[in-house]
Amino acid sequence: MAGSDNDRAPHAEQQPVELPALGRFLRQLRERSVNGCRRGGGMSRMELATLTGHGAGYIAKLEQGDRVAPSTAAVDALADALGCSPCQRQHLHDLREYQPGAGDRVVPPHVITTENRAYVDTLTSALAGFVDDAWNVLYANAEYRRVYRHITDPDIANVLLWFFFVPDSRRIMVEWEQEALLTVAWTRALMVRNHLGGDQFKTLLDRLSQSPEFREMWNSGDLALGRHKAEMLVRDLDSHTVLNLRAQVLKWPEASSPLQLYLAVDMNAPPT
Repeated sequence: MAGSDNDRAPHAEQQPVELPALGRFLRQLRERSVNGCRRGGGMSRMELATLTGHGAGYIAKLEQGDRVAPSTAAVDALADALGCSPCQRQHLHDLREYQPGAGDRVVPPHVITTENRAYVDTLTSALAGFVDDAWNVLYANAEYRRVYRHITDPDIANVLLWFFFVPDSRRIMVEWEQEALLTVAWTRALMVRNHLGGDQFKTLLDRLSQSPEFREMWNSGDLALGRHKAEMLVRDLDSHTVLNLRAQVLKWPEASSPLQLYLAVDMNAPPT
């Protein structure tokens, strides 16, 4: 079933989600920490200050985004006190240097050459295509377009937009919620890690913010720096079968190219 224009149009103007920030993430971690003494969970600023050897005023300034630049040791002390996962710890360190708009990495223009297209098109049994850091689908082979219906439509052409604005995505992705949350969490982590956040990302986030489900997932603060499991379940709407896809996102080997190759193979398919 194709998504109609009405399916893809936002129903009401929503406040855009905010770009990642150290203070907001730190407060979120503190309020959810299980290392504090609060009966309902969470940790007070005073508790965090005591555990890290800093004053409560310093913690407050960090959370308020007063441009206090914590040292590497201070970030590690915060992560230790809060019981952070390795991914959360890394994100705190990445946020320490993240200043969207001030030091955004310049993104070179994407050039899909004839050779690029030919290579992807030869991978006939795989779902293959080129994506960028913002999950824009720059080119895809026929099998990718067939299985992920409408993902290359001109008004979509982005994995995140496809998840939240193409109704068919919910039929195709057997574990839609898990896979959508993973993609959102991965995007958040990579934005900060790769110092991205310029106009390209702001425009995308503004559009995604029209989806209540996206806003809820983004505001959860969840993070990912890779897949939670090797395979994902994808329903082939033509054959009415479920594919067990092992998907990878690989950096294109040309040093000057920003391209990433998305490659997914059905692990249940008979060998050829």
